[in-house]
Amino acid sequence: MGHFTYSQMATGFQRMAVSYAAGIDIRKIVRRETEYGSPAYRKVFSEIARKVDKGDPLGASMASTGETFPMLATSVVKAGEKSGRLEESFKRLSDHYKSLADFRQRFLSSIAWPCFQLLAAIGIIGGLILVLDYVYRLGKMDPIDWFGMGSTTGNFLFYLFVVLFLSGGGYLLYQGVNRGWFGVLPMKIARRVPLIGNTIECLALSRLAWTMSVCENAGMNPLETIRLALGSTENYFYQQLEPELTADLQKGHEYYRSMKRTDAFPDDLLIYIDNGETSGELAESMDRASRELQDRAEQQLKTISGIGFFLIFSLVAVLIGGTVILLYNNLYLKTINEFL
Repeated sequence: MGHFTYSQMATGFQRMAVSYAAGIDIRKIVRRETEYGSPAYRKVFSEIARKVDKGDPLGASMASTGETFPMLATSVVKAGEKSGRLEESFKRLSDHYKSLADFRQRFLSSIAWPCFQLLAAIGIIGGLILVLDYVYRLGKMDPIDWFGMGSTTGNFLFYLFVVLFLSGGGYLLYQGVNRGWFGVLPMKIARRVPLIGNTIECLALSRLAWTMSVCENAGMNPLETIRLALGSTENYFYQQLEPELTADLQKGHEYYRSMKRTDAFPDDLLIYIDNGETSGELAESMDRASRELQDRAEQQLKTISGIGFFLIFSLVAVLIGGTVILLYNNLYLKTINEFL
C-alpha cells in the first residue's frame, strides 16, 4: 500500500492533535481514527489500534504498516512520544502536510489545462490516423503512410507504442529516482541543474532540519537523530550517507564536522548547524533552517510550475504543428507530385 494523500494525513493529524490536547487517551484517539476517512485509511488504523491497545508505541505501530506513512511522519511521532510532546508533533505534522497539499493543489491547477491539451492532442492525432484511413478508403484513395510502416494498422500501433514507451519510461524514471534504483547518480546530475536541483535539495533538507529539531527537543542521542533525519528526507542521495555519518558521530564528533566532511550538504545549512551547536540551541536553529528552506522551495516550485506550463503548451504546439505539416505533405504536396 502506498502513502496516504497529504490531505488525509493533514486532516488525520489535526484530529489527533485536537483530541490529545483535550486530554483524551492515545488508545481512544487511535480507535477514533478507524471511524474516519476512506476504507483503506480505516483499515490501516484498525491495525494500528490493535497494536497500540497491546501497549506498542504509536510511532512503531505506524512504521509497522509498511510504506503507508512517510518516514517523516513516523520519525516525528516517535520523537514526540519520547519527549512527551505528541500534541506538538501531531500539530506540526498536520501543518506540514496541509502546506504540501495546498501547494500540490495549486501546482496541479496551474498545469491542468496544458496537460488536458496535451492528452487531447495525443488522442486527436491517434484518431486522425484511423479516421483518415476510413475517409481515404471511401474515396478509393491510398491511405496516408504516416510513419512509413506500410499500413494504417502498423502506423497506429507504432504511434501507440511511442506514446506508451515515453509515458512508461517517464514513470519508471520517476519511481527509480525515488526508490534509489539508480543510486546517487540522478541526484548528482540534478544538483547541477540550477532550479530543479536546488528545489529538490531544499525540500529534502527542510525535512531533515525539521526532524533534527524535533529529535533535539526530544533529547534523542545523535545516532538516532541522524538516522531519523536522513530517513525523513525520502531521498536516497542523503539516506545512503547514514553509515558514514553514524560512524563519525560514534567517535564523538559534532554534527557540523561530520556532515561537512561528506560534502553533500550546502553551506547555508551547515552554518545553521554550526551556529546551533555553538550556541547550544540546535533545535531552534534547525527549526529556523527548516522554515527558510521550505519557503525557498515553495518559491522555486512556483517558478517551475510556470515553466512547466510553458513547456507543455509548447509540446502541444509542436505535436499539432507536426501533424499539420505531415497532413499538408501527404494531402497536398504528394497529390500534386503524383498529378504532375
